[in-house]
Amino acid sequence: LFIVTGSSVGLGRAVTEYALSQGDIVVTTLRKPEVLADLASKYDSSQLVLKLDVSKTEDIKAVFAKSKETYGRLDIVHNNPGYGVFVEAESLPDDASRQMFDVNFWGLVNISKETIRFFREVNKPGVGGRLLNSSSIVGISGIPSLSIYSAGAHTWRGFSDALSKELKPEWNIKAFLTLGSFKTNGLQNLIKFPFLPAY
Repeated sequence: LFIVTGSSVGLGRAVTEYALSQGDIVVTTLRKPEVLADLASKYDSSQLVLKLDVSKTEDIKAVFAKSKETYGRLDIVHNNPGYGVFVEAESLPDDASRQMFDVNFWGLVNISKETIRFFREVNKPGVGGRLLNSSSIVGISGIPSLSIYSAGAHTWRGFSDALSKELKPEWNIKAFLTLGSFKTNGLQNLIKFPFLPAY
């Protein structure tokens, strides 16, 4: 039984489609649920589609509360929120950078915290669960014109590494950072700003 965040495009959509095709139950979460109309009709009985803005803690709590009410447990949370802005760092306004961090970093952190509480307090003792925090190759080596996104991806790696060392063995909660390259439509959500003439 999965929760997948960022289910509309990219890796989140790919994971959602694969899990559903394998007969798993998936709580799919995204800002615009209507985007998943095709999957909602195809997998009606094995999918719960919920609206989620990961920058809002009240939305996050509501998703986990609804999951508890509907299924009573969770096995895997695939934490995959985020978007990129394509422009050199000099041109990106501070408010746009902060908004991206609210989603990409704090969204991942707050989903992770709620996941750990759920696995420890709602699942049966010792059952635990698996938290999969998705990152990107830019979390290892930054890419020009994706400097702020690259910085965020580095924070995912550091946070997930430290978090995995905080969890007590008896909780049976595992936190992984997932990396890799996948052919998806994720770039369709890439936001572009005009470059300065000097670039």
